[in-house]
Amino acid sequence: MQEKILARLRSSQPSLSPALLRISEYVLNDPAKVVNQTITEVADGSGSSEASVLRFCRDIKFSSFQRFKLALGIELSTHQTIRHASPSGDVIDDTLSTAITALKQTTDLLNHAALELAAKQIIRAKSIDLYGFGGSANVARYAHYLFVRFGLVSRVLDDPHLAVMSAVNLGPKQVALAISESGSSKDTINSLMAAKAAGAFTIAITCHIRSPIAANADAVLGASSTDTPITRGAFSRVAGQYLIIDILANMIAKDGSKFQAAMQRTAEATIDKSF
Repeated sequence: MQEKILARLRSSQPSLSPALLRISEYVLNDPAKVVNQTITEVADGSGSSEASVLRFCRDIKFSSFQRFKLALGIELSTHQTIRHASPSGDVIDDTLSTAITALKQTTDLLNHAALELAAKQIIRAKSIDLYGFGGSANVARYAHYLFVRFGLVSRVLDDPHLAVMSAVNLGPKQVALAISESGSSKDTINSLMAAKAAGAFTIAITCHIRSPIAANADAVLGASSTDTPITRGAFSRVAGQYLIIDILANMIAKDGSKFQAAMQRTAEATIDKSF
């Protein structure tokens, strides 16, 4: 199936305008890279515009950029599964390697000033809204678990309606933290945008720092990811997002006795939960 889409791209090239031809060549040069990019990144990488990328997708019979990426991701995944069928030991090594790569690349990408600013605002906040939908909800829940241990008031809002309703009622002394691997999730963007408009300090954890969600964040924390539309949410591929939460938690823990006391209380509260 991979050859079918790539063949379609090649066969359409003679009739394409210069702008669409640049996009076609960009995709053909590294289709696996394109699967992980936003429309803005493809436009920048191909020296075209977002409108041209949309025209390109429609020219090859896809109604949107996201549908084009999904189809391309499915075909690449199918091709790689057949080509890389391997013993279980290799699968273990491959999974470990993917997680390590995501972690190492995340540490290279992280903006230390943005991290410090985010941690400072979380420490000062009256409350923290955590927005994450789909696979990103798991990262939001992990953050909530750690924040509660510190005695911070936080809540996970993994329903789009509840998230935006909460967002519009936030204020200057509150924080909204949104997790979106793609940075293009409409519901996540809308929630963070509403929180920012209400006066809250906004934080985005995303693998695409030049994405719509980043434009609505006061602090952007970039994570690395090898995620695709097919593998989305797999821990080994989004380990960098969990690493960012851990780093924030460790920065908060260093704030002093306030959080140490809360951690002691929460530890004592759960000590009898195990045999």
